[in-house]
Amino acid sequence: MIEFDKNPDVHFFLCRQCRAHIALDEEHLLIDVMNVGVIFSNAVNVEVEDNPRRHIIAGICTAAEARCSRCMLHLGWKFVRVPDEHFVFQAGRFLLYLECLMLWNGSKTFCPVEESESEEENDTDG
Repeated sequence: MIEFDKNPDVHFFLCRQCRAHIALDEEHLLIDVMNVGVIFSNAVNVEVEDNPRRHIIAGICTAAEARCSRCMLHLGWKFVRVPDEHFVFQAGRFLLYLECLMLWNGSKTFCPVEESESEEENDTDG
């Protein structure tokens, strides 16, 4: 499993269920206006299905299921085929659900979709 450095200069997303490191904050390209999903240019510790058949985004993009490699939580999708590649929707990018992720902001881990709850997690991994 790949793990990012936990220091004040590194911000990253983790699996909400098992805390596996998933994506660097600098890899996020867009958070949707409803705070449901994030488009990432890259992700780690993610298993992608071999034979994608799902069509998302108005039925025009083919996407494969993306799951956490450690706990197999469904995190979102990886774009496989995109007929008209826009700036954000491109083959190889990930659409991951914020409700499945935690964020390390350089000093603490919290749930990005529960800002008012201010959930802090003390890291015991080191």
